[in-house]
Amino acid sequence: MAGKRALTAEDVLSFKLVADAQVSPDGGAVAFVVSDSFKTDGKYQKSNLWTVPTEGGDARQLTGGPRSVTSPRWSPDGETLAFLSDRAVDGRRQVYLLPTGGGEALRATDVEGSISRGLAWSTDGKNIAFLKTDPDTKDEKRRKDEKDDAIEFEKHPKYTRLYVMEVETGSVSCVSPDGLQVWEFCWSPTGQEVAAVASDLPFAQAWYTCRLVKFYLSVGPETTLYKSKRQVARPTWSPDGGLIAFLSSNWSDQGVVGGGVFVVPSDGGDTRELSASHVASASWLHWTDDSQHLVTAAHEQGGIGLAKIDVGSGRRTSIWSGEAVFAEPQRPQFSMDRLGNFAVVREDGENPRDVWTASLAATGLEWRRLTRLHPQADELDIASTETVRWRGADGWEMQGLLLRPPGAATDARQAMVTVVHGGPTSVHGHQYYAGRQWLQLLATQGIVVFLPNPRGSTGWGLEFAESNIGDMGGKDWEDIQLGVDHCIAEEIADPDRLGIAGWSYGGFMTAWAVTQTERFKAAMMGAGIADWRSFHGRSYLCDWDAIHYGDADPWDLDGTFKKFSPITYVKNAKTPTLIMHGAEDGDVPVEQSFLFYRALQDLGVESELVVYPREPHGLQERNHMLDLNKRITEWFVKHLEP
Repeated sequence: MAGKRALTAEDVLSFKLVADAQVSPDGGAVAFVVSDSFKTDGKYQKSNLWTVPTEGGDARQLTGGPRSVTSPRWSPDGETLAFLSDRAVDGRRQVYLLPTGGGEALRATDVEGSISRGLAWSTDGKNIAFLKTDPDTKDEKRRKDEKDDAIEFEKHPKYTRLYVMEVETGSVSCVSPDGLQVWEFCWSPTGQEVAAVASDLPFAQAWYTCRLVKFYLSVGPETTLYKSKRQVARPTWSPDGGLIAFLSSNWSDQGVVGGGVFVVPSDGGDTRELSASHVASASWLHWTDDSQHLVTAAHEQGGIGLAKIDVGSGRRTSIWSGEAVFAEPQRPQFSMDRLGNFAVVREDGENPRDVWTASLAATGLEWRRLTRLHPQADELDIASTETVRWRGADGWEMQGLLLRPPGAATDARQAMVTVVHGGPTSVHGHQYYAGRQWLQLLATQGIVVFLPNPRGSTGWGLEFAESNIGDMGGKDWEDIQLGVDHCIAEEIADPDRLGIAGWSYGGFMTAWAVTQTERFKAAMMGAGIADWRSFHGRSYLCDWDAIHYGDADPWDLDGTFKKFSPITYVKNAKTPTLIMHGAEDGDVPVEQSFLFYRALQDLGVESELVVYPREPHGLQERNHMLDLNKRITEWFVKHLEP
């Protein structure tokens, strides 16, 4: 397009991460967080608090500095904005209070260790609750200083506990029962009780066997309200105090929780699913003032939607739906003011993240864009995003996205890379892919990018999301292959120039693909799983794999774990494979990549292994992210050229 230029790897990292849009109670302003997409000098991911008036006007930065600011939360009266920051002490997040009428933000807490997450005002505005993980003991600190720090694995658990700060006095106390790991929580309307997602152990894998509980502040043990083989998230107490709504499903990752909507009486009783007939996966819940309805944000068949659910009947009424995503693509959320107006961070295939508001009108939901934080987007010629549909295994209808190279003829077959999303309970949504990932970089090189949403993805209801349990690598793999076949049949893809890639579960599916077929000419396995048994022994998520393989026994030598491990079939592999991994990945340990690389090398398969020091499951350092973006692009250009 005239006047525009091609996207570069440096451009990708120039886009900011905008998140957590919180509208003030009176609807006059929205507070939000703007952060770099990477860590500065490998240490800090700088983020700051901003605000913008809802009636028009420029966005204004409220905080500065190289450290982090997160979780802006308005007081119920709108006079104070609380947030978390480590601006005063390196690595120690504390609560800060900023008067909205003017003045400096003041540190309100000085607790030992760092506040984890979950900042929330009580309904009367007198207290603020938050979650904090146990710090090292004095003896543990001494031993670290003296290098007498042998790791006694899982012997000294560190619990995340619920704390409450009294706003007037600043006093802080732990209010959750001892021996209870608290993952999420919400206040009761009275401020005397809390509903929480909890488990008995604080290890990462314990979240997969979490339950919904309630407890009085600092009084007695918890009461379990709901427990099943599914995980629980987003507890939300009704204004009249009678019900607690929550989400539940079998999920892959804490926080990525699109699922079914449930309610349970707050005094105990039968749980009801409200979403059994919904072809959507809710990720955010908000009660109406009369406690009769829940307003939800949900993944909807590859798009995003706002809806209202009648708590009595379960009937779901759409408020709005579109080809976009809210906030983090896998964590759609919103906030609402007293009049029912929405505030979100919104993006789509052509527009990067900005703050938007929406209000109900006679013609439907009226949207208003409040910020334009990425002017560089106007300069870039990027791929269009198209929806594609096909029939998967068993004739199921499937959906995905295509990124078409800018200016490419639509009647010519092109090289195509299939990118499998992580999870697998996740989704490829209509996001601005030029804003952090390498997918648009492939498109600038004339490569079509195919983003399938096979069974196991969120957005089509609970049954669809859980339909690959016990079969990861089975019919979901068939769905993906049939999607590739569809793109070939529609003369989109050149069958002789196909690639496949993915990170996490997508990395597993890439390793699986190159051991099951030779149709792909190049592959990128990012933080993928090669052997389920060794993954189970080393991963922090070692309960997830067994649950998602249908309660399979990892130690059955001829069972499901062997059947679906790419390493079992590695002698079939012929595809040139680039393998990438973070050295400090606790979710998918880096040994998985070493194992698969060594096998490919022993078999004479062209392969490269790139390990990034200090990096966890997702890369965070700028130079590493830049290297990854360039390296993946060069790999596929080299192997898929005509």
